[in-house]
Amino acid sequence: MMKMASLFLGIEGGASRSTAVLIDEEGRMLGRAEGGPCNLHLSSDREICALWKDLYSRIASEAGVREPPSGVGAFLAGCRTPFDERRSRQLIRRIWPRARSVAGDDSLSAMEAALGSGDGVLLICGTGSFVRARRGRKLTQVGGWGHVGGDGGSGYWMGRAALRAIFRIQDERGKTDILAQRVLSFLKLNTLEDLVQWSLRASKSEIASLTRVIFSLPKHPEVRFILKNAATRLADETALAAKKAGLRAPRVALNQGLAMHQPVFERILRREITRRLRGAKVFVSSAEGALGAALLARGKKGAALKIPKDAPVTSMDRGLARALTEQRNPRTMDLDRRSIPRLVKTLLDEESRTIPAIRPHAPSIARLTEWIVASLKHGGRLFYVGAGTSGRLGVLDAAECPPTFGSDPEQVQAIIAGGSEALHRAVESAEDRPEAGRQMIRDRGVRSRDVVVGIAASGSTPFVLGALREAHALGAKTALLTFNPNSSFRLPGKFIRLAIATGPEALTGSTRLKAGTATKLVLNMLTTIAMIRLGKVRSNLMIDLEPTCEKLHDRAARIYSALRHVPLDEAEAALEQHQWNLKKLLKR
Repeated sequence: MMKMASLFLGIEGGASRSTAVLIDEEGRMLGRAEGGPCNLHLSSDREICALWKDLYSRIASEAGVREPPSGVGAFLAGCRTPFDERRSRQLIRRIWPRARSVAGDDSLSAMEAALGSGDGVLLICGTGSFVRARRGRKLTQVGGWGHVGGDGGSGYWMGRAALRAIFRIQDERGKTDILAQRVLSFLKLNTLEDLVQWSLRASKSEIASLTRVIFSLPKHPEVRFILKNAATRLADETALAAKKAGLRAPRVALNQGLAMHQPVFERILRREITRRLRGAKVFVSSAEGALGAALLARGKKGAALKIPKDAPVTSMDRGLARALTEQRNPRTMDLDRRSIPRLVKTLLDEESRTIPAIRPHAPSIARLTEWIVASLKHGGRLFYVGAGTSGRLGVLDAAECPPTFGSDPEQVQAIIAGGSEALHRAVESAEDRPEAGRQMIRDRGVRSRDVVVGIAASGSTPFVLGALREAHALGAKTALLTFNPNSSFRLPGKFIRLAIATGPEALTGSTRLKAGTATKLVLNMLTTIAMIRLGKVRSNLMIDLEPTCEKLHDRAARIYSALRHVPLDEAEAALEQHQWNLKKLLKR
């Protein structure tokens, strides 16, 4: 009998999201998935088990795996005591009773991913901060006391320092400088008083988000001071952790956002650490903690994780690699050298390919529209779900239905990854969380008589696909609008897949161009035709519009004049008598 291959599942859970990775005996990565938060003290056993099952189910489906894992490592935020570790292992055995189980806090898996089984120091610096050092079996930690008592040099610490600098500059100079102006613009606030009120109710992560502004002004005197102080604090804690562990010239791994994605701060931090630890080898670790969790589940020491070039990657990565919208357009390879008149012609030529690409899908669009009409007639709702440009176009179409057709705002709704903030600026990683999509579907109370349309140019956006899976599980009719015919996403039963081949964009990957145009065309058709069938149009005139301004008053009068064949002034007088309720007046 052929022996089954050993598989090892690593799960890292944090306060905002969780990540799972599956590897084989040789350390090759077979798949990866992301889900919602998993803090041991903030999530129930039922929630944790449901999340872990979902993560493994998606990875197994992606990798073509049928057998359960041989070993599972769960390393979670909040797992600090032996009791916490026992609870985590019990939950693992509840799902996979025969698997080897290991558990701990998420810093252990991050250390394994960054340092392997060797000695060294791990500096974690994101929203919060702390340092862990390892020498043999001895582990030491410095920091990690939370944002009130610790987190020196963290994103939260920098955000608070920036706010203090802004208010101090106002006291000294009586006016705002560029730091304050950039913060106000970033937060979409108008005055410093607005900023004061925001700061009093802002969360830890919201204050930490101000680092985006801080890092955009590296030459600002206050910013230079903030960065130097932050690096000094973190370097002091790194040196202290190394000293406590007995490490003189250790490897120092920098982990998480502030060091990984900000070269200016990384250079300052490297310099300050090597001043305190002569001979230290400082490097940025790009390996995520879930990989370390999988290695710890495997149990082998001294073997580095292998990620071969042909290893399966995330469904999103694979979808993007194969998406037509991500391919280079052979017609625009010299885009940067073309004149403005020629660029105008180029973009018009490319956009002209959109409608021919949509035409073959007319029957599916008609079928989806029939679903929507039936749903709205029987008290159901239409939901758009998207991220980035796709999400914003969904919000736009939903927002235009009430003033155009007098529809109830509840009838057509839009869900965008990252919420209302994402309408104004990019919200990093929001689209990467399928559990967030699922939760929004649950929070909106989606039910069987609703229709949910996911919009994803690549066909692989985790937020959108998570929302569609949840809506489908709740019995709603679902559809995916994508511009990647290579997308493999399918759902059984009441599901329509609109995979429109608009082709490579003129500007590679910029799906606000042809894919965006096609999205708007399709969404406009769905709601316009649905509203026509619901009786909100007579002839080709909108009879249920909401005249909320002078322009719409004039339009309503012209519609009444055309349908009743009366002079315009008579139409205006009649509408004024009926509070500009055009549809009600037409029924008389």
